[in-house]
Amino acid sequence: MSDTTQPNGNQDHFEASKAHARAAATEMRDAAEEAAREFRERAGGIAGEWKEKAQGVQKEIEDYVREHPTKSILGALGVGFVIGLIFRR
Repeated sequence: MSDTTQPNGNQDHFEASKAHARAAATEMRDAAEEAAREFRERAGGIAGEWKEKAQGVQKEIEDYVREHPTKSILGALGVGFVIGLIFRR
């Protein structure tokens, strides 16, 4: 008689372990999803800030080129010349 209760007890323990493992897996998945959501929000905010900064720098460069076209052209020619020398080697 003890032989028939033993497997049933093991089965109950196994089922309880499975339920506990499922609950733990669900908790971990939920925590990972929350962490991913927070990361996406932060990354989106940082990307927005960088985009605004880049647009500001672009605007400043455009304004400088409009105000100083000769200096801008000579500077671009100088940079192009140096890059040409570097790639020629």
